[in-house]
Amino acid sequence: MKAAALAVALALAGCAVAVGAPPRDDALHRALHGTWCNSADGGRSCWAWDEFGTDGRFRACGRTDDDPRPFRGEGRVEVRGQRMCYVVDAASDNFWLRPGQRYCTDIVAIDATTHRYRDIDTGAEFTLFRRDNAAARCP
Repeated sequence: MKAAALAVALALAGCAVAVGAPPRDDALHRALHGTWCNSADGGRSCWAWDEFGTDGRFRACGRTDDDPRPFRGEGRVEVRGQRMCYVVDAASDNFWLRPGQRYCTDIVAIDATTHRYRDIDTGAEFTLFRRDNAAARCP
């Protein structure tokens, strides 16, 4: 009897986790398509933009507080499970990754307005805000 109760409890716990889980693989890749705002104020203003294309490419641009020069980067995106990785093909000299470098994150949540990811190296979580493709204002 205890084993049956434990099995039911574990099954219900698994369902609770799955309900809030982001999509995986191709479905997650499709959900990422579009333009995302990097913001320090909850999406009211954007210091950088990330654009994920339907062709498997990404573009990023913006300006940080500690460098007046605008930055740009672009490359290829790959999604496996809930992990998104991109490889930089071209970048300005002040982009945080050099061409050839790879960066991966675990997608924690995604919906019509926000995309939350976890840096796999630091465990820090960040939220991006979806914007219309025409909204990106690269400096």
